[in-house]
Amino acid sequence: MKFLVAVLAVVVPLILVTQAQAEPEFQMVEGYGGVPLNVMTAGDPKNPGILLIHGMAQASQAFRLQFESSLADDFYLVAFDMRGHGLSGKPWQPDLLGPSQAWAGDVAAVMAVTGLDKPVVVGWSYGGFVVSDYIRHYGVDNIAGVNLVGSLGGLVPRSPFPPSDNIKEMLENSARTRSMNLNDNVVAANNTAATFYTDTMTEVDKSAQVAMGLMMPAYVRRAMAGRKLDNTDIADQVSIPVLLSRGSEDIMMPANDSEVAMDTLSDAEFSFYEDTGHLPFFQHPDRYNEELAEFARRVNTSND
Repeated sequence: MKFLVAVLAVVVPLILVTQAQAEPEFQMVEGYGGVPLNVMTAGDPKNPGILLIHGMAQASQAFRLQFESSLADDFYLVAFDMRGHGLSGKPWQPDLLGPSQAWAGDVAAVMAVTGLDKPVVVGWSYGGFVVSDYIRHYGVDNIAGVNLVGSLGGLVPRSPFPPSDNIKEMLENSARTRSMNLNDNVVAANNTAATFYTDTMTEVDKSAQVAMGLMMPAYVRRAMAGRKLDNTDIADQVSIPVLLSRGSEDIMMPANDSEVAMDTLSDAEFSFYEDTGHLPFFQHPDRYNEELAEFARRVNTSND
């Protein structure tokens, strides 16, 4: 009997740890125009949903610290590699990369197949524009709330960046990403990844940053270059709660635009991260996860 108790004392905690750190599940979902989308899920589908949409030249891997956290205990987490990114399909046709309907249709397809019902939708960086694409074509009836991270989704006029060496370097690097020369792409991927590195990243995470950049072909970038990103005409349709998360050192968006968004959106709140760059959810995962969970609980309660 004592032996059995001793065994259980060792085995039961291991089982609990295994359950808490269960690996995410993956599936392919047919997106707009038949483009296959790599979808990652974690948690119980019966729990309130959170859909996380990554940024340009990234993938669902960017949200590793959310999927490996206790968020999956209380929420159903869903993320997907956008078309042209990660392990999803990479169409070359402009009509499958330019129109907002294509990006909106992907979000709708992922939500339908995974069974997401009124989730909180997180749009990080370029993902914020994809959230706006969805709202443009499908409205907000099936969204409980929106968390825009390092992005305003084009919902307010974008202020011009003041001239600086950083902006000049960013533009030069952006040109390399669209080059037909693979060597240029490699240089650009490494340069971009270096600006995203945080103390919380492992060497594998840093390698993943470079890999995600290279998994987005130059032809996809060129086709996306003409995308309409001004969504100011639908700002008044965003009648649901919005959480704006921004790092103080985020060079991807002008600082004063967040203040404009607070005045423009009907139900917005602002979370500011000091000494933080473009990835607050990776640089400060504990704080970000807690704020996202609190926001999700609150908006779901208000919808009951």
